[in-house]
Amino acid sequence: MSRDSNNLPVTKRYITTHSTEGESVFISHSQIPEYIPSKPISDDGDIALLYATVSNPVSVDDETDVQAYDEYLHTSPGLTTSLGTVLRTIDLRPGKTSPMHRTVSVDYGVVLEGEVDLILDSGQSRILRRGDVSIQRGTAHSYRNRSDTEWCRMLFVFLPMQKLTIKGRDLDQEVYDEHYDHESGSENESQAEIGNGKSS
Repeated sequence: MSRDSNNLPVTKRYITTHSTEGESVFISHSQIPEYIPSKPISDDGDIALLYATVSNPVSVDDETDVQAYDEYLHTSPGLTTSLGTVLRTIDLRPGKTSPMHRTVSVDYGVVLEGEVDLILDSGQSRILRRGDVSIQRGTAHSYRNRSDTEWCRMLFVFLPMQKLTIKGRDLDQEVYDEHYDHESGSENESQAEIGNGKSS
């Protein structure tokens, strides 16, 4: 099997709604396709947007949330929405380590396929196996696929959070660091700040 061939199944996502009679039904495939194709994210792997909301509490009257999601399928919302949630799957290539990065969001992550190392900028790490959960709270982190032959898949729910203050520095956007020193477990002082949604 080629390292570049993602053999994980395409995700199918089913959305429910109400009929005019008030019964629970599934949204038609013609309105929102059930299959969610993934898109490449640099050399790290693939990403798919399963759903997104724009308010809290969510407004489902007149399919407002579904319409917002449909728009996001054509124009990505970024990593988070200002008041809502974002649901994604991220597939990591065999042996791949994602860049060390920090996001101003609370992230719930669940391993669906494979095993990953969750690496923090302090040098601490944990092995996450199928069914294990990570909860990121604005911390700098990286994920590494522990397999050299198989892709891994994680499911993420991204929640917006208030401004993050680290060592007296206010962070209001994503910080992406290509110069993370994996040997010392420290962050290089030279960091590039980029907008939400540019990294996983």
